[in-house]
Amino acid sequence: MSRVKAFAAGQPWDGRPAVAAYFTTTERRAADGMRLGWSPFVAALSDTEAIPDLRPTRTTVTTVPVGEAALAEEVFADPELTAALNRLAVLDPPDHGDILRVHLPTRAVTRIST
Repeated sequence: MSRVKAFAAGQPWDGRPAVAAYFTTTERRAADGMRLGWSPFVAALSDTEAIPDLRPTRTTVTTVPVGEAALAEEVFADPELTAALNRLAVLDPPDHGDILRVHLPTRAVTRIST
């Protein structure tokens, strides 16, 4: 939570401070095949309580080859945040289309099924 709050606070913002951060799912290659987990990158920040439209048809999505995706996580993702999201995915596996909402004022983390 503290990592997400620090990220949100460090973003250039033309208005009210961020209320919530959103994470989408990503597929990861594992020894026993592909596994669904949480992306270690913030998909969206919102300055309202309303959930932004994170459907792939409404957001720009870039396909990255598996090897490059792993390298991007290693170089750019916050290791502690990545570890926390991976633990959460093991404890409560997400489904395709799920969104993880981090409410910054209350520190509440909610999984939203779409």
